[in-house]
Amino acid sequence: MLQAQGGPLAFSHAMLPTPMLVDGVVRVLFASCDYEMRGRIFAAEFAPKPPFDLLNVSAEPVLDVGAPGAFDCDGVNPSQLLRVDGEVVLLYIGWRRGSVETPYTLFAGMARSRDGGRTFTKDDAPLLPPLPGERFFRTAPFITPRHGGYEMLYIGGESFFDGPLGKRLPKYSLRKLHSTHADSWSGPGDIVLEPDVAAGEIGFGRPVITGKNQDRLMVSIRTCEGYELVEGPAPGIPGSRPPLNPVFQPPFESWEAQMRCFGAPCVMGDYELLFYNGDGFGRSGVGLAWRHRD
Repeated sequence: MLQAQGGPLAFSHAMLPTPMLVDGVVRVLFASCDYEMRGRIFAAEFAPKPPFDLLNVSAEPVLDVGAPGAFDCDGVNPSQLLRVDGEVVLLYIGWRRGSVETPYTLFAGMARSRDGGRTFTKDDAPLLPPLPGERFFRTAPFITPRHGGYEMLYIGGESFFDGPLGKRLPKYSLRKLHSTHADSWSGPGDIVLEPDVAAGEIGFGRPVITGKNQDRLMVSIRTCEGYELVEGPAPGIPGSRPPLNPVFQPPFESWEAQMRCFGAPCVMGDYELLFYNGDGFGRSGVGLAWRHRD
């Protein structure tokens, strides 16, 4: 299990695990928070064979917060690692604190690596800047090659409400965009999944497309109490809702008893691995489940 390493920059949380195979090991980016709860991205490496032991964790962040006033000045969290035109590209979530009415904003950013994913350089502007209808959130992107171009799923919205305990909570939907280039996206996205308000849903956490034919969706459904990691058919027609079922069944371990979220799968040899967070949005750390590909 991977947890915050301690110290001034990694005081708490190990959240949003984001894996990629690099040099024969499983390299996982994750975010930890400093004493002021500002997130930075660190890297961990896991052995390539069961039980996939944790080998090492970077002492310094591989991606730091942005400049004062920037869209990512109060935190950066990983969302996806992918290879584009010979580069390793990191899509990340940048956040900035706001007012009492709008506690924070979340916008997607892009950073590039030319050393196999060990260091990254940010693009200057957000990958998904605010638009009408998505003024507060255009975040948690996941890109899939489609039809000679790319498809992006991301989280979008522009509203907060007072939760049952008085905390301001966001409300957002799952949206989709298409582009011919992985680093250029325009226009508002189509809403492909709305939260079921009657069931207590208020939004979704980072989406991931999986499956041999890239036809499966893994996403975290958010309620006022927390998240549940679910999976089902990839969303198709806007407005229709595919059946989504929990990824994990009880009994649960103590660190994940209240919440399972932010799943990120990868394949290593004969095994399928799934990194995910448990209670406290990653406060309890990163867990790993695996199974044989057969």
